[in-house]
Amino acid sequence: MNKKKISILILSILFLYSCKEGDKYQGPTKDFGISEYYKPFLFSKSDTLIISKTLKYDFNDYAFEQKSKIAIKLVDTSQNILTNKNIRLYINDEFVVNNEFEINSEKSVSGKIRIGIQLLPDYPAGYTSGFISISSHDLDIVNNTDLNTSSELRLFKWEANHKLIMNPLKKGLMWFSVIVLSILLLWFLVFRNRIYPKFKKGKIQILKPYFGGITFNRKAKLIVLTATQKKQKLLNKVFTGKVIYEVNTMYQEDIILRPGRGSKLKIKLPIGARISPSVINLEKFNKYSIQYNNESIEIQYS
Repeated sequence: MNKKKISILILSILFLYSCKEGDKYQGPTKDFGISEYYKPFLFSKSDTLIISKTLKYDFNDYAFEQKSKIAIKLVDTSQNILTNKNIRLYINDEFVVNNEFEINSEKSVSGKIRIGIQLLPDYPAGYTSGFISISSHDLDIVNNTDLNTSSELRLFKWEANHKLIMNPLKKGLMWFSVIVLSILLLWFLVFRNRIYPKFKKGKIQILKPYFGGITFNRKAKLIVLTATQKKQKLLNKVFTGKVIYEVNTMYQEDIILRPGRGSKLKIKLPIGARISPSVINLEKFNKYSIQYNNESIEIQYS
């Protein structure tokens, strides 16, 4: 009477069989994919994801009767158990100490196991591989291989790629900087002078009731004749243009000059004030008289 064989069939989902010339291992190979990581930047550190595949197993009836079990380990290409602390083995999303786990027929005759590999940031970048191998057993046959006559204990070869990517925080800040810089360039080169026109180079001379002068250039957007000292905020000055204040207590209400077409200046007078000659735009090399609160102000634009 033939002795019954204790066996287990282990299948990995969608395994690809490969036989490379010069490679003694001719069993199934599975690519676990790409594990991405990045270098620390500020408070952002890499949180490496677990790359995983599913393993099916099925003990036969005699193996179940004998309460058989098999221990499986993660090994390198030289079939040495991995001791590098920067590579970790997970079974059903739980960390496995010493990169070794057990399948016991007493717990389940058949089922699925999710095998996960985590490559920590300090693990070398690039291609890496190893084997899922049998470390101990009380079986006769695994995957139709007679363990009593064969020395092959490797179940399948695993492959992965450890890829260095840019830190997401660093990448986000870089793109944010590019966007902000682009917006600033558009604002200063295109939109600012359209929304806030600037003067051309010129001068306003105050001839009466006192003698003074206001020189302006392409950086200024407004000239304000006012009674009180005012200070323009720095950001407003940078992003919109300079406001020039001419301060004298006689200006009980503000008189405002703005850039006009060409070299002309638009003038805004307080209610009740009159200008002679009667104009809205001041032209170069002309004198103007402003009647304002029983005061007469003479100016010349040059």
